[in-house]
Amino acid sequence: MHAEGLTAMVQPYVRGVDSAGERALLYFGGELMHASRKGAVLAPGTPYDEKKVAHPGLEPWRTTLEEAAVARRALAAVPGGDQPLYARVDLVTGDDGTSRVMELELIEPNLFLWLHPDSLPRVVGAVLSAATR
Repeated sequence: MHAEGLTAMVQPYVRGVDSAGERALLYFGGELMHASRKGAVLAPGTPYDEKKVAHPGLEPWRTTLEEAAVARRALAAVPGGDQPLYARVDLVTGDDGTSRVMELELIEPNLFLWLHPDSLPRVVGAVLSAATR
């Protein structure tokens, strides 16, 4: 892809995704708003080009203290990241059992609000607060 002038994001295979899935921690106004867990998109042995569900097994998730600490360190590494209006930190479980950052999104079209209806007023509040700064 790169040889053809295209951009590709390549992530390493992490075995923990197959068993523990991926956790998405969503922050608004610098505060953890909610978290969700999603299963692996590709089951072991599934061909890449087979039809897939974007967020299999999506469910609300109760963030652990360790996960929150890893996410905060990831946000602190971003210039101005201590209080972004929005951020999503995707975590997976590494081979050593600790949480690892898989992705850090600062722009996101899917907030999984249907899983966390109490979060909508907080999203609106954070956006309004940022707009009046």
